[in-house]
Amino acid sequence: MTGIPVGEHFYIWGAVWLVAAAAWAAACVWVDRDAEEIFGRTYPWAPLLVALGTLFLLGSLRFGLSTVYLMLPALVAVVAAYTCHRDLNCGSAGRILPSQCDGLLQVVGQAFGRNASKGPTAPRGAAGGPQVVLLKKDGRPYDGRDAGSLDRETSEAIMSAQSILARAVGLRATDIHLEPKGEDELLVRYRIDGMMQNAGTISGAAGRATVSAIKVLGDMDIAERRRPQDGTFAVLYDGRKFDIRAASGPTNFGEKIALRLLDAGGGIVKQGLEKFGMRDVVLKQLRDIIHRPHGMLIVCGPTGSGKTTTLYGALGEIDVLSRNIVTIEDPIEYRLENISQTAVNVAADLTFAKILRSVLRQDPDVILVGEIRDKETAEIAMQAALTGHFVFTTLHANDTATTVTRLLDIGIDTSLIQSAVTAVLAQRLIRVLCGECKQPYKPTPEFLKSAGIPADKVNVFYKEKGCPACNGTGYRGRTGVHELMVVDKAIRELIVGQPSIQAIRTAARKAGMRTLQESGLQKVIAGITSVNEVVRVTKA
Repeated sequence: MTGIPVGEHFYIWGAVWLVAAAAWAAACVWVDRDAEEIFGRTYPWAPLLVALGTLFLLGSLRFGLSTVYLMLPALVAVVAAYTCHRDLNCGSAGRILPSQCDGLLQVVGQAFGRNASKGPTAPRGAAGGPQVVLLKKDGRPYDGRDAGSLDRETSEAIMSAQSILARAVGLRATDIHLEPKGEDELLVRYRIDGMMQNAGTISGAAGRATVSAIKVLGDMDIAERRRPQDGTFAVLYDGRKFDIRAASGPTNFGEKIALRLLDAGGGIVKQGLEKFGMRDVVLKQLRDIIHRPHGMLIVCGPTGSGKTTTLYGALGEIDVLSRNIVTIEDPIEYRLENISQTAVNVAADLTFAKILRSVLRQDPDVILVGEIRDKETAEIAMQAALTGHFVFTTLHANDTATTVTRLLDIGIDTSLIQSAVTAVLAQRLIRVLCGECKQPYKPTPEFLKSAGIPADKVNVFYKEKGCPACNGTGYRGRTGVHELMVVDKAIRELIVGQPSIQAIRTAARKAGMRTLQESGLQKVIAGITSVNEVVRVTKA
């Protein structure tokens, strides 16, 4: 039997070896770039690939081209191991392996003592997903070319900023924090569903360049790192535009920057109050209140509880063409059509009170005052509510009863509160259990008794677990819990005598008000959220 000629045999194996070597070189380049982006460093994966490639090159010189038998399996094994490792660390938005490989990832994660459903740990956009377009304050796209030549450091900084923002939008983050972590690292964190999640680190030089790129976008002074600065810019992602508020400030390790992402199109607020998770009774009462010709609705809660979003949703229920609606905000968070929106500007001496006085001369029907911060603003807003205008506003208070005592504390006359305030809405945002992994369990009779829930009415509650779909948190999305107090005759009579919080709460409950905790427990019974989440959000 004749074999392959020696010369032909050499050329075939030489071609195969060249293809394997080219694949190895391509894998080295990809792993080097991807590891830098995912983990903020290339060690140990890229050096390992380079070392193995060098070993096989030397082996080929010593033992011949047949070393390709070892070269190809080793290449596949190392790249597969790296891919599993990076998918364990990057969350669902940036993964390479399809969802069918979740079982494999769980096995690999357990072998390395990791959870395959762990949340995001690195700044990265969704692999193969939509690209982010960065827009400067004047609306021009920013890609670094407007400064002339595009050097490598600038290009990488822009790509890093795009990746961080793309991933934030993909993960539904509301805030991004870039925080110096020692001398040579910048920690990236996202606020998702109200909770902070680590998203990896960026090496010192690259981190500083990324912060500088973001400051250029926000028209901030990149040379000034010792005092706080504010800026704004925007991003386009998959046809949606997001306004970004940037705030920088000094820390002991360097400059920190925080970004707030706002849906410029209005999104949920254009749908009115329907999507805010209110009980049918509360929704009906609130709709009746906001369509009154005059009065005041105060929405209260801590920072980040969705007060302004609820007010915008209420405005979305009003016919903007038949009524003149004016808003006074600090800053303007959503852009709405056919509504006059004015921003507070302290530097220009435009405060809430001064703008409000001016607005009252512009024949408004509905006025939104972003926040009551002092006695002067409160008194002007309440006078407006008494003179034929409906006023929406917010106040930092724990619940509805506390809102009344808070107004008394800042010096508002009791008769003014009695006459002007129509209703107070307290709210919190609670996380919704992930539909993919929530676990059923039977609540104990003792808990049901303490919560005032009849044992025969509830068979099962649900609790959080964690899976790749929810980045291991057990929750995906948020909804609201609400406490609506309509200021009726009984409460007005109470206000005259400087009442206690408990007295006001008791009167409101007699009129049918349900507390935030009771509203939360209703959502637990419905399987929407967990007991742990309700306790976390509504505890005093």
